[in-house]
Parts: sequence; structure tokens; C-alpha cells
Amino acid sequence: MKKLLLYNGFSNVMLEVIVWMIYLKEQGWSVAEIAFLEGLFTIAQAAFEFPAGVISDRIGHKAALLMGETVCILYLTTYFFPSIHWLIYLGMILFALGLALISGTDVSLVYETVAKEEQPQYLKALGYFNFVGILAMALGNAAGGIIASYSWSLLFGLSIEVRVLSGFLVLGIDGQALQESSAPTFKSVLHNFAAFLVHERRFRFLVVAMSCSAAAVTLSYQYGPLILQELHFSTQMISVLFGLLAVVAAGLVLVVERLTRFISAPTLIMGLQILSLGLFAAFLLHNHVIIVIGLVVINIVFEMWHLLFENQMQTLTYEQTRASAFSLATFSESVILTVGSALVSLLTTKMELVNVVSYLGMFLLAVALLSLWVGWHRESK
Repeated sequence: MKKLLLYNGFSNVMLEVIVWMIYLKEQGWSVAEIAFLEGLFTIAQAAFEFPAGVISDRIGHKAALLMGETVCILYLTTYFFPSIHWLIYLGMILFALGLALISGTDVSLVYETVAKEEQPQYLKALGYFNFVGILAMALGNAAGGIIASYSWSLLFGLSIEVRVLSGFLVLGIDGQALQESSAPTFKSVLHNFAAFLVHERRFRFLVVAMSCSAAAVTLSYQYGPLILQELHFSTQMISVLFGLLAVVAAGLVLVVERLTRFISAPTLIMGLQILSLGLFAAFLLHNHVIIVIGLVVINIVFEMWHLLFENQMQTLTYEQTRASAFSLATFSESVILTVGSALVSLLTTKMELVNVVSYLGMFLLAVALLSLWVGWHRESK
């Protein structure tokens, strides 16, 4: 488990993730072009997610992680050529593929590792896993803006070095290597997953709620830096702010397991999402302080409810379908984000970016809450 935590830390130090939009804007890209690029990324992610999950369940989670890190290295190299638009487009497609191979695979390895050890509560183990990942992301967010203020080339060069190190750390993880001939075939993996979808009806509502709520927060996270830049925040200040945000979120995920001893998971999830919906609505006041506080709080509490979603997902899924199940949820999120990015690209020509993010966030969280209520209502019958 310690090796997996170390890998998760380095893999999440993504120095470019907060500032890449600002970088492209400085290189002459318009907001509409950046939104189109983000839409292309989400389309590619949607296309790759489920196949990547099936591949991970087939070839082994360790091998899938190594493939994902390698593809992410290729993606980072494209930033050295910002004027070649088609190359940046290709890079985003590669990034989508790399993340698709990693997402779901890493948390599936956590579950399998915990099962082999002293079997501590999975929610607690996942909390520590997310804690390390969020702290690493906080470091990357804070450092990314500072490094970019000196040199963009240095930023992307260091990002590549971190990914290379992550790849080497994968080799030391105690996990499945490439599956042997006795391993399940692609056909059997798909058959098992289809059977899972038929029998676990609650999973369908969980996927809708998980993907819609994640998409709402992801939109605020993706376009938050541009919103803050329009409020005259410097690149360095934006990076530090999102870094501090992640530090607080990391601390809160550690208390989620304790909170569930007093508050049921469904109640906690719905309460946090209602709070976030209200903050999205408050963006329409165009108060700078409220917008900053809203972006911070929404992204912090998301880590708490998403951890609970992941725990419920693992308790529902069957063996050899874990990565596929997570990939389906991420696939759904990617489809929603594709539509969301297209709407941002279209609507920002008629209204302010903060208004577009506000309306989309409110709508998606309302859908998530409705899905949760219907799913848990049917389960209680």
C-alpha cells in the first residue's frame, strides 16, 4: 500500500493542469478555441474511458498504469509547440487516453491491495489514498503557477520528469503484471460487466449522480482560472489559491470516514451537493469575494462526496469489473463535459463566462440530486 501511495503522489503532481489554459491564451488562443480544445479532450475521454477500463481488467491494472503514464509523457511534449494547433489537439487526445488508462485502475488497485493485507475498512484506506493524491495536486497547483511565471518551458520540462518518475514507481507496485493466458478474455470481461449492469440497478442511478456532480465541479475547476483572471488575479495568485484549496480538501477527506459514523452517506452527499448548488447560484451576484469563496468551497466539498461515491461503487462492483465500472462513470462524465464545453464555447459569445459556469453547475447538480433521491427511494422500498 505504501508503494501505491507514493506512486499516487507523484502521478498527481500535474504542474500544468491549472495553468495550461492561461498558457495557450498567452500564445494567442481565444477562449472559444480553448473551450473547443477542452471539448475535444472530453470527446476523446468519452471514447477511451470504457475501452480503457476493459483493457485494464484484461491486461492487469499495473500494466495499464504504466501505459497511461507513458502516453501522458507524450502529451506533455506537445506543449512545446503551441503555434501548431493540430499537434496540441493530438496532445489533448493523448492526455485523454492516458488518464482513461489511469482512472479507475488506481483505485481498483487500492481495493485489491487492501484485501490482501489486514483488511482495514476500504473507505479509510481510500481516504488516505485520496489524501496523498490531493496533497500532491496541491503542490503541483501551487508550484505550477510559480514556475510558469519564470519559464513555461521549465514548467513542461519538469512535468515530463515527474511523469517519468511516476512510470518507474509503477514498476515497484505489488500488482498484476501482464495477464497470462489463463486470465479472463475481453469477451468474459464484457459479459461479466453486462451481467453486473442488469442485476445492480442502483448502480445506474449512482453513475448518473456521480457523473453529473463531477462534471459540474470539473467545469468550475477547468474554467475557474479564466474566471479569476478576468477578475484580475495574477497567474501566480491563481495557482497558489488552487493549491491551498487542495490542501484543505486533502485534510477533509480524512474525516469523511468518521463523519459517516454520525451522518449517513446519502445524507452527507446530498447536503454537500445542496450547499454547492447554492454557491453556484451565488455566482450570479458577480461579487468577487463570493465567486472566490464559491470556487474554493465547491471544489473542497466535492472531494468529500466523491470519496463516498467511490466507496459505494466498490461495494457494488464484482470482481474483474472494477476498472470497467469506474470507466463507465468517467465515460458518462466525459460525455457531459463534452456538451458542457460546447455550451461554454457557444454561450461565452453572448454572456460572461462566470454566468455560463453558474447555470451549468446548478443544472448538473440538480440532476445529480434527483438521481440520488430516486435511486435511494427505490432501494428503500
